[in-house]
Amino acid sequence: MPATESRPLPPDELIDRVVSGFTNEEAEEHRRLFLESGQKSLADFEAALRAVGNTFDNHFRILEFGCGCGRIMRWMEPLAGRCELSGTDIDERAISWATENLPFARWGVNDGLPPTSYGDGEFDLILNHSVFTHLDERYQDAWLGELQRIAAPDGLLVLSVHGQHAFDVSEAMLERDSRYRKEWRETLERDGILFVAEDSYVGSAFPDFYHTTFHAPWYLFEHWTRWFDVLAYLPRSSLGFQDQLVLRRRRPEEEALVPLRARPVSAPAPSAASAAKPPRRFGAPGLLARRAVLRIAGPVVHAQNDAGSGFADAPAPSNQGTEQRMPPLVALALRQQAERIGRLERELGELRASLAPGDDTSGK
Repeated sequence: MPATESRPLPPDELIDRVVSGFTNEEAEEHRRLFLESGQKSLADFEAALRAVGNTFDNHFRILEFGCGCGRIMRWMEPLAGRCELSGTDIDERAISWATENLPFARWGVNDGLPPTSYGDGEFDLILNHSVFTHLDERYQDAWLGELQRIAAPDGLLVLSVHGQHAFDVSEAMLERDSRYRKEWRETLERDGILFVAEDSYVGSAFPDFYHTTFHAPWYLFEHWTRWFDVLAYLPRSSLGFQDQLVLRRRRPEEEALVPLRARPVSAPAPSAASAAKPPRRFGAPGLLARRAVLRIAGPVVHAQNDAGSGFADAPAPSNQGTEQRMPPLVALALRQQAERIGRLERELGELRASLAPGDDTSGK
């Protein structure tokens, strides 16, 4: 895709929200990084689409969710001649600047939580770099539901997350004796998602809900498949640091088979009797829960199989081969997912046995 640098740069204050740590002494370097990283992020999106046999040429209504002041969108101007480009963000100043200086796209401001002003099924491609890296689970689930609503049936999404690499880098920055080392890792391994509220964004220009979030691959395969099929999971494919997911919105008839209500963000404290038992992401055993598991299992397995084909053709980051970078996380995601599917199958077997004809449940 042809690139252009003819558009003006945003003010340094807005660049600082994208390239953090802006200083007067290094102003030119940060401005250069703003431009180069935007062009690279667009190339990362293109590579992610290629991983599932797709291109920008297949789409005509494209939304960048969390677009800021147009770091990436400015490089998409050549697409504007044949498709409709839209960008939305919570930052009113950034959107105001983009509206005035990047008129080839349609710009909008969204609140911290949905809904947006967009219509049902309005976009056939939704792009995002680094929003789900900063939201807790409640906010994420709300936005996943909204993105599902505004995505067209069979529409694609490319979203980024902080995966294993980002977590390892952040963990290494902690003091060796920091209590957070153990707490962070235990939480991520147990829940699959870690939201760090005590971070550098405290007291910043960003909203109070905006902090740092990490995801385990198995969580994304297990939890996000309530809203989308996962076509590919691409470690470190976004600026060499964040992971990308290529998602597909299901058709309405397929969505009817999947429960869309997210699990509670917080659960009551466990009793002494249950404290020794490992936590269960599917809650207490029961007929309704097991029937929900039956509906979930199919789409999750489908997402796992689809993702496998995406990995095979996934683009390698320029500084390291795919075979060196991807297999550890791919193996981890698929192995942990297989373990969960195995547990679901055992639970379903128990359910079938309990509901078998002639089963005496009277207690006599």
